Amino acid sequence: MNKKIIYNFIKKINTTKKRSELVNILNEQIMEITNAAACWSGLVNLATNQIDIKKQIINENLKKNKQLAADLKKIKQTLLDFYNGFEIEDLNDFILFASKKNKIIKPLSYKNNIAGYIIIISENPNFNKKFINLINLLIEYVNTKLEIISLYDERKKSIKERTEFLASVSHEFKTPLNSIIGFSDLLSEKFRGTENEKYLNNISQSSIYLMSLIQNVLDYSRSEYKPIELKKEKIRTKKVINDIIWSFNEMRKEKNIDINYTLSDVIINADLIRFKQLVYNLISNALKFSKENSSISILTYVSRKQEFIFEIKDTGDGISKRDLTKIFTFFTQVNRNQLKRQQGSGVGLALCRKILQAHGGDIYAKSKLHYGSTFWFRIPVKTS
Repeated sequence: MNKKIIYNFIKKINTTKKRSELVNILNEQIMEITNAAACWSGLVNLATNQIDIKKQIINENLKKNKQLAADLKKIKQTLLDFYNGFEIEDLNDFILFASKKNKIIKPLSYKNNIAGYIIIISENPNFNKKFINLINLLIEYVNTKLEIISLYDERKKSIKERTEFLASVSHEFKTPLNSIIGFSDLLSEKFRGTENEKYLNNISQSSIYLMSLIQNVLDYSRSEYKPIELKKEKIRTKKVINDIIWSFNEMRKEKNIDINYTLSDVIINADLIRFKQLVYNLISNALKFSKENSSISILTYVSRKQEFIFEIKDTGDGISKRDLTKIFTFFTQVNRNQLKRQQGSGVGLALCRKILQAHGGDIYAKSKLHYGSTFWFRIPVKTS
């Protein structure tokens, strides 16, 4: 048995991620390896129990040989009719009867289910005897690849269904949350200067955080099955970041945290909403995990590689070396059993990485437990 033939066959089969492409490659390779007169393959849609992908290759010899052409047509029709009422035992008997001499008929399988068929016909009466062992081996590889593709398709479908569910649920959450935020802000105005104002502000801030968390989960889930969509525009980073820092004024006052910043006046081509999301998330995290009466430093500049760099340094709890490798993974929280001041959701940083990678950049971190953390991200500066 020619090992090179098998190697090339596997190499080509492994290049595809679609069922239709798999069938095309299978037919082409089988025809090349066996020099058969015709090769027909069909794959079954397990949801509808119908053969929805049908491909065939026929050489000139088959077109001239009416008997071979008639045999191929009869076998194809029998296999197609199977899903319209035939019993599995009848089909097995038919394949056993028909697959001999100049014909090889093999079922393709996935998870113990028949996932399709392949028919190979030749003018050589010893064709079956000569190639059956090789075809059996090659079909095993095809079945394995078919299972991988099917699992991949199922995963994509599952992610899409989950995202649609999250979108529906998040919509139901957002309506009452908007009411809570709106009415708490109105009441806060009425009770300004009283003890109740503090409680109402807390309700409003907590609701805004929950709204942000819901949106983050939804955004990340969407990015699992399709790329994050960007609406790029020219952004003056200094003004945007300055406005975001100012929006945290009340939060930093509560913990008496100083925010020291040096911002370069850089114009980048990026999605404004997503860029604000990045900066807001990192500043929010720094404030959240910083101790009272401490400080945060923010620095922006353009690197030698013509990349915009945003860097933020806090003096908070810090992150252990072991946990540092996990912080950009969705729904992963660092171990804070001994540091109970704050808990993260495990969503924000993972989403930041997705957003930055969509822009052609990335995010990084360095930290030491109990001694604070430094986060920075880079985005290419697009010049006209």
